[in-house]
Amino acid sequence: MTRKYSSISVETTLATGISNSATTMTVASGTGSALMGGVTLAPGNTDIFTVALDVDTQNEEVVYITQVSSDTFTIVRARAGTSAIAHTGGATVKHVLTSDDLNFYTAGVATADAAIPETVVTAKADLLVASASGVVDNLAVGTNGQVLTADSTQTLGVKWAESTGGSSSVSDVLMLMGG
Repeated sequence: MTRKYSSISVETTLATGISNSATTMTVASGTGSALMGGVTLAPGNTDIFTVALDVDTQNEEVVYITQVSSDTFTIVRARAGTSAIAHTGGATVKHVLTSDDLNFYTAGVATADAAIPETVVTAKADLLVASASGVVDNLAVGTNGQVLTADSTQTLGVKWAESTGGSSSVSDVLMLMGG
């Protein structure tokens, strides 16, 4: 699931109470879009938007909004270590950032780092090159004037080599053109 966040979400209230097993909730008339703060959720429950009900009370519950229809939301109950409990009409509904959100972010960073760790590149102009399917390694930059050349005898399949043909300066190109 992709987590969605808003910096302009506006707190609202429940229009009617919900039981501890409800999977939808309705907020005060006309406040659904303000609560979402401009965030739209993709169809099919692939996105989530985190809110808390009864914020900063003993009845606080964190829920994920997975679908939006005006002021009515489809919700997943009891997130971030909270319990599903009944909430009365008028209960506060507020977009929140939870430890679950931060753990999700941290896990994503770790996954990205594991994909191609930053430590693979160690110097200016290093290149990432595959030595096999899914195996990435570092190719250090060559010396000035060298070109990258395909070479299947090399572990990485390429190497830096001196240019063996063609013109390399503007004056050489002009001479070849008859200029």
